Amino acid sequence: MKGLRTFLYELKYAFLQMKRHIMLCFSAISAIGITLLLIGAVLIIGLHVNYFSNDVQKDLSIHVILNEDIKDEASIQDINDKISKLKNVDKVEFSSKDNELELMIKEKGSAFKAYRGDSNPLSNAFFVYLKDASNIRKTSAQIKKIDGVASTAFGGDSVTSLVEMLNMIQKIGLGLVALLVILSLYLIYNTIRTTIDSRQDEIMIMRTVGATNGFISNPFIVEGILIGLLGAVIPYLIVHFGYEKLYTSLGGQLFTPMFAMFKPSTIRFQVGFSIILVGVLIGGFASLLAARKYLKMKR
Repeated sequence: MKGLRTFLYELKYAFLQMKRHIMLCFSAISAIGITLLLIGAVLIIGLHVNYFSNDVQKDLSIHVILNEDIKDEASIQDINDKISKLKNVDKVEFSSKDNELELMIKEKGSAFKAYRGDSNPLSNAFFVYLKDASNIRKTSAQIKKIDGVASTAFGGDSVTSLVEMLNMIQKIGLGLVALLVILSLYLIYNTIRTTIDSRQDEIMIMRTVGATNGFISNPFIVEGILIGLLGAVIPYLIVHFGYEKLYTSLGGQLFTPMFAMFKPSTIRFQVGFSIILVGVLIGGFASLLAARKYLKMKR
């Protein structure tokens, strides 16, 4: 019961201080709102880039063509085992010469149907899937050195460039989120510090009558949490309704079915919840830093 009364006191005091410094708080809430909206946008882009990247990398493979004389199961299995032992190899799938011909017919046209049967000039092959597609060139070179392998193909520079570009976008997104979080911390920190500075005399009186640091600082921490929470409301609503409208207008895909978008329910939960959580955590942490630093200095 005592804990509840203390919490209600801290909540009431936090609201009172926000009312006293309404313009300062409004400025902080607005700035945090813009920052959290940017964080939400970056998170949405980052989720899709990560999804597209994983989808692209999952389907990437090295086409390994075997020598014409590699026909018996023992030789094929031996090469399979050697490829499987490579560090970056995730899975190896065998493709017989007949299957290779069917793939060629599907890709290049029915004219190649004439080569079915004994006149099939193709060799047996493997499709090798990787753990890390960014090292596809290196892994392809390693496979090519294995005895019995005639050639390897993986799409060349266009494939590696695509993978590198997607990885770069992910890194830039993470860096941008980190910068925005630091900016949010700074804004709330300055707001709480200004509030504390305006109450120096009151804090000194509270110290004189024996108030603990926790009793003095807790209302400021609650105030910071409230600022972060209020700053997250509008970004959350924009993400909640804005993404759903965007999803509907684009038909759930970007340009082609290959780039399918996340369903609105997923974005509402993952990004919306993240915005609120980040706002609350940033507000509480920044206020804690400001209050502790001030109380330590004024001790």
